[in-house]
Amino acid sequence: MLLLPASHAAAASSTPSVLQASWFWQTAYEQANPPVAPPAVPPSEPSGVPSGDLAVAWTGAQDSAGNKTPAKMTALAFDTTGLTPGASVTNFTFSLTLDTQPTATSFAQQDAMIVACLPTRGWPATMPGGGDFNDEPTFDCASAVKPEIKGNVYTFAIPVIAQTWADDQNLGVVVVPDPKNTNAPFQLVFTGPKTIKASMSYSPATPLPSAPPPPPSGGGGGVTNPGPAPGGSGPVTNPGPIAGGVVSAPAPVPAPVVAPSTPAPATTPVAAVRPASSAPSAGFWIAAAVLGGLMLIVSLVLGDPSPPVTVGGRSKLDQVLRERGSDAFTVRRV
Repeated sequence: MLLLPASHAAAASSTPSVLQASWFWQTAYEQANPPVAPPAVPPSEPSGVPSGDLAVAWTGAQDSAGNKTPAKMTALAFDTTGLTPGASVTNFTFSLTLDTQPTATSFAQQDAMIVACLPTRGWPATMPGGGDFNDEPTFDCASAVKPEIKGNVYTFAIPVIAQTWADDQNLGVVVVPDPKNTNAPFQLVFTGPKTIKASMSYSPATPLPSAPPPPPSGGGGGVTNPGPAPGGSGPVTNPGPIAGGVVSAPAPVPAPVVAPSTPAPATTPVAAVRPASSAPSAGFWIAAAVLGGLMLIVSLVLGDPSPPVTVGGRSKLDQVLRERGSDAFTVRRV
């Protein structure tokens, strides 16, 4: 369950107060196009806005694209504590109330066309008086919101603009003459920031799921199934629990250390060796012939080719031996 994100965060609501408010003024002298020659002392122009009030006005100026440019505009920023990145704004409204005092100069209320738009840059606080138009913020009216008017109360519903405060930065909101639909000059003067009423509802950002706590070192708890050991043939099965404790996962088997491979020594090609023949060599036959010749010569020298002759009952060999014996005897006598 700890790994599952929360299904829905509880919706929240609040009544934001105004953090910063300003109104900016471009006088008729500053709006002149082309500009009039500056006199020694520019003529004073009453604003018709009591100190501490806010104002929106158009006196006829427009840009090169035909958009009506405000003579007076109001900028507001609200305290959006709790509207963190990832939050989803479901509703945001604020209400401005016309100042009906005689010192507040509002005119052509029935012709006034005003809208709430998104500022595209920061802006300074100028209260209780009005600020110079050179300090007013640029704005984007692609998602302009028209007010709901009930008597002297103008209520704007701006959840889309408020969502940008959570997704990017809180640049607030501006109330300006409708750039497209304003046709007649007007001025509306509203009571100060303290009388502005705002309400907001949103779904807070869903917190990221926290990681499960590590298993205790001993006593109770689940057993983590260890992975296969390096070099093993298959996964290691999870051992069952034993009484009185927790089965610890087996220590990991260190990976075998493989010696770095060395290059094989260079080899020199060797001539092919043919198997020796089993037949006698030529030298053998020469030696055999010589030996046979020697034996033949010996047999001729020692042998007598004539057959033995028997003389007087004795063989010729016996006769020769006897003759040689007598010769030897004769010699010894001499």
